[in-house]
Amino acid sequence: MFLYVLLCLVHIVICVALVFFILIQSNKGMGLSGAFGAVGGSDSIFGSSGSLNMLVKISLTLSVLFALTSLALTVFPPPRSELSLVGGGSGAATSVPVAPVGGETTGGGDSAPAPSAPPSGRQPQ
Repeated sequence: MFLYVLLCLVHIVICVALVFFILIQSNKGMGLSGAFGAVGGSDSIFGSSGSLNMLVKISLTLSVLFALTSLALTVFPPPRSELSLVGGGSGAATSVPVAPVGGETTGGGDSAPAPSAPPSGRQPQ
């Protein structure tokens, strides 16, 4: 259970980081880097040489990690929960003990005998 939750959290962090690094890359327009006040795009943040290569490498690495964590979450099923709304859960179908027929008791004799049926065949109202 702990490893599955940890894998889910790592997957979410990778998703957020991947979106961020894709959006700060400069394209034909300014991209998201203009929203942070960068005049020349992301090149002014990381220098004019190598910034594109660094952002592309980070995005590529994050995309590979995203694919691997997606496959891992698919291959390893989540832990089973005892509570279920759809079939098979504990509490979905519980058995209720049924009283013995004919007033006979199967216990140790501590309980009072059941009343017998009326003799004339009349049902009580």
